Amino acid sequence: MASEMLKSNALNMVPMIVIGSWINWAFSGFLTTKVPFPLTYRFKPMLQRGCESLNSLNASWVSSASWYFLNIFGLRSMYGLVLGSDNAAEQPMFLTDHAPPAAGQAPQDMQKAFKAEWEALEVVEHQWALADAESRLLMRYR
Repeated sequence: MASEMLKSNALNMVPMIVIGSWINWAFSGFLTTKVPFPLTYRFKPMLQRGCESLNSLNASWVSSASWYFLNIFGLRSMYGLVLGSDNAAEQPMFLTDHAPPAAGQAPQDMQKAFKAEWEALEVVEHQWALADAESRLLMRYR
């Protein structure tokens, strides 16, 4: 199981390295965006990778290579904000319940679990708020 996880991580990492190397080679020296807030010059080496020759450039400009890395590593927290804290993108695979049951433990009855979830689902009749909007509007202006 650990070797499968290592293989999948390596297979996911190789395209990222190839794309990152291509972006760094093809777009070296390009400025892609400017952050909407002022930054100190200590951020300049981090955000302007490939544009070191521009000494007088404001530190809030971001190069293409730095923008790529900011997006790759920064979107994980955005997943947490958009999808909530308990989502599949946040949880590593080894923390989920994919391990086989212990020797003395009986396996979980999936039919029972599915039946419980099926019964927990309630059919709700939708009450549309605008069903009688025309009559309410006419009543208001009579």
